[in-house]
Amino acid sequence: MRVLVAYASQYGATREIAAQIAQTLTDNGIEASLKPVDDAMSVEGFDAFVVGSAIHASHWLKPGVQFVEHHAAVLAKHPVWLFSSGPIGDAADKPQPDPKEIAEFRTEITVRGHVVFGGAFDRTSTAHGGWLERTVGRFIPEGDYRDWADIEAWARDVAQQLKASEPVLSR
Repeated sequence: MRVLVAYASQYGATREIAAQIAQTLTDNGIEASLKPVDDAMSVEGFDAFVVGSAIHASHWLKPGVQFVEHHAAVLAKHPVWLFSSGPIGDAADKPQPDPKEIAEFRTEITVRGHVVFGGAFDRTSTAHGGWLERTVGRFIPEGDYRDWADIEAWARDVAQQLKASEPVLSR
């Protein structure tokens, strides 16, 4: 069972979530490969996919959207789980709506599950950005709002679902 854990991350918090998901899958007997989204990368040879993106203004990052759209034909033939990260500050503790693209993805591929995890923001991550990024960054609540226990529990659930369907997937 080979699973690709692909992610779109702007400041690194989503990458760290994806790395924890890949590690948890591996710890639960699933061969997981961790890669940043890239339209040019091959998705052949994987039995399942976990794809995630940071959320900005209720939307996935453009590279994450493009990855799913570009590889939709392959993703449609395999189990797929999606995750989003981004709510910070007070919003991180409240239920979050799906990013706008998730409904569209569900029309193209079978999404076995989608979850929104809290994100993280370190103001120094915008220090080398442009004027707009630095200016907006001053108003974003700084801190780490990721719940690692929730992330690991979700990844364990994905691993259990994959193991339960393994004979079907390997046919």
